[in-house]
Formats: sequence, structure tokens, C-alpha cells
Amino acid sequence: MIFPFSPIEVVQALAIGLATGLLSGTFGIGGGIVCTPMLRLLMHLDAHMAIGTTLALIVPTSVAGAINYVKEKLVDIEMVKMLVLPAIIGTLIGAELTVHVDGRILMLLFAALITLAAIDLLSGFSHKLKQQAVAKPEFDQTKVYQAIPDLAEVLPKKASWLKVLPVGLLTGLLAGFFGVGGGFILIPILLAVFGMSAKSAFGTSLLVVACLSVPGTIAHSINHHVEFSLVLVMALGAVPGSMLGSKLALRLKDSLLKRAFGVIMLAMAAFMVYKEL
Repeated sequence: MIFPFSPIEVVQALAIGLATGLLSGTFGIGGGIVCTPMLRLLMHLDAHMAIGTTLALIVPTSVAGAINYVKEKLVDIEMVKMLVLPAIIGTLIGAELTVHVDGRILMLLFAALITLAAIDLLSGFSHKLKQQAVAKPEFDQTKVYQAIPDLAEVLPKKASWLKVLPVGLLTGLLAGFFGVGGGFILIPILLAVFGMSAKSAFGTSLLVVACLSVPGTIAHSINHHVEFSLVLVMALGAVPGSMLGSKLALRLKDSLLKRAFGVIMLAMAAFMVYKEL
């Protein structure tokens, strides 16, 4: 696809960006779960190009979101440091693997990923974890350790490399291979396995995604799988869409909406399988 786009393509790209940001901000689903199939089904992009372009779109949205959480001190920096390296390695491996996988198989696997995300929405598993974590207090660990120097020796470490390494690799592999942020799998793990509060899990996940999406985008661009002009157009819709979605999430009782979106995602996955086969 060559820039400038036709008026119809511009409208389509803006609509995809808006829908991606809106649904992502409202339901907490990574933008890649929504954007990649839309690029494939509506704009008829090559499977590899749809994945690489989506990952590039995740860069500005994740960076913008991560900055806000860092300012509010809602990011577990130590966890980020442990996760980033294996996540980046996993992202680069995942991006390289896509080159060796047929586009049709890639989209069928992506349809399976959408199905898993839809089942999570319908079952409410991640939502229950988030609700349980909401009551956990947010605090700056650095200040606590400075106030009580011996506390670091008394408290057990929050995470070990044996636990963090596979989580980082899995998050990165999903990001690089499918062009998704990886937050939809990382956040539930941070909540359930590492016992983080909801806001800290969101902030930590966003910063990790921001860190891995950049090298992931570079890797896909080297393989000529990123349409940057399309990313720019979609970002014009995705950024305000995400802001609007986050506001809606605070006002709406979205249990019914999440189930409805889950059904829509299942239908989308089924349609993808139909189109690819």
C-alpha cells in the first residue's frame, strides 16, 4: 500500500484505529487483538504486514500510557527490569518466526488467540483477578526501605528469575509473533502469580510492552512487515479512541458489555477461520 491513501482507505484506517483504541481502553484488551484481524479482513493486508503494522501502532499507545503510570509511581521498576530482557529476546524470536510461517497458518493461529481472549472475557477470569487486586494498597517500596533499612532483609523477594524468565519470554513471543502487546497474558500473571495490585500490574505491564514493542517493530520493519504511513493514520484514531474508552470504562457497568464483546470476538475468530480456509 502506497501513501497517500485514497479517501476510502483513510476512513478505513481511522475507523480501525478508533475502534482499536476505544475497545482497548474500554475493555482492557490489547490493541493487537482487535487491530490485526481488522487490517486483515477490512483492508486486506498481507498477514505478516498486518501483524508488523499493528505492533508498530502499539508503540505510541503503550508509551503514552506507561508515562502516566510512571509519573504516578504505579510501576514496579524492579519487576520491569527483570521482565524486559527476556521479553525483548522473546519478541525478536517471535518476529523472526513469523517469516517462516505461512500467512494462512499465521492467521489461523491468531484466530485461536482471539478465541482464548474471548473466553477470558466471557468467563470473567481476568476481571475477577483485577477486582481482587483493587483492594491492595499502592505504596512506594523505595521510601519504605529507606525508612526501615532492615526491612529488605526481613521480607522475601517478590519474584525470582526462575518465575520471571518464562513469563517475559512468553510475553515477548506473543508480541513478536502475533503483533500483540502481550498485556492480556502478562497482567493476569502479575496479579495471580506475583500478587501485584491492579494499578501496579497495569502500569508494569504497559512499561514492559512499551520497551518490547520498539525492538519488535524494528525487527518486523527489517523484514518489510510494517506500513508506517498506515500506522500514522491509525494513530490519529487510536489515541483519542483509547482516551475515550478509558473514560467509558470508569462510568459503565461493563460486565454485560464484556460478554457482548466476547461474543463478537468469537464471531470474528470464526469468520477469520472461514476466510482463511
